[in-house]
Amino acid sequence: MPRFVYSQEMLEFLKDGYKTMRVPELTAAFNQRFNQNKSRVAIKSRLTTNGFTCGRPAGSAKGERITLLTSEQIAFVEREYKTAPQRELLEKLNATFGISLVLPQLVAFLKNHNIRSGRTGCFEEGHVPHNTGTKGVMKPNSGSFQKGQRPKNYRPIGYERLCPKDGYVLVKVADNNPWDSSTSGWYRHKQQIVWEKHHGPVPEGSCIRFKDGDRTNVAIENLMLVTRGEHARLTQLGYSGQPDEIKPVVLGIAKLEQAVHEKSKAERR
Repeated sequence: MPRFVYSQEMLEFLKDGYKTMRVPELTAAFNQRFNQNKSRVAIKSRLTTNGFTCGRPAGSAKGERITLLTSEQIAFVEREYKTAPQRELLEKLNATFGISLVLPQLVAFLKNHNIRSGRTGCFEEGHVPHNTGTKGVMKPNSGSFQKGQRPKNYRPIGYERLCPKDGYVLVKVADNNPWDSSTSGWYRHKQQIVWEKHHGPVPEGSCIRFKDGDRTNVAIENLMLVTRGEHARLTQLGYSGQPDEIKPVVLGIAKLEQAVHEKSKAERR
């Protein structure tokens, strides 16, 4: 298996980030920025191999709380986290102090510094349920949906949204999901819809990749069809993080390596 190649952009990110973040926060930020799944051990190894240093005094306390956030920002986090969920806390923190942390950084910081919300998710003692006094299934009331009425958050077919997990553009193609009978809608990746419009269904064993690495650029000229094997090798070679002028070379290497692998596999049968 070819070793993972760090692009110059990745190395600069690690070098600069290590000056303000410890390895856990830096690992989370790196994976978020470059859509990778590197472990803390892998990132620490790369820092050591390249001779990147944090610049902090040797022997500083492991739990020292001065790296990612200032004392004022830490106090803000400890106060707001008691009432705000993590995503809401992140938005408030970035907006209040004009910074641009990502969620994995905040989650890692909360965990490593043992900052807890104090919420248990349970009702407090003495809480009275809203349906107290009713018997059996609650009867319709003025707040109930009427037959045929659509909720305020209904999205029409054709509505597009960005998937928060992987950054792909999703398009609503039906009101009901045929796979799980969900009424929240059935969404498909937009790059698949665009490709099928021009070239027909994606062949089995193949997938669509983005030539420039931008998952929101779904123009047909930016899409390319590759086999699953080629897709895996492009990921291993860090295709998306390579400079534009290097991408065609990386693509050629991936296709050649996969072709050699397939030939060798066939000869062993």
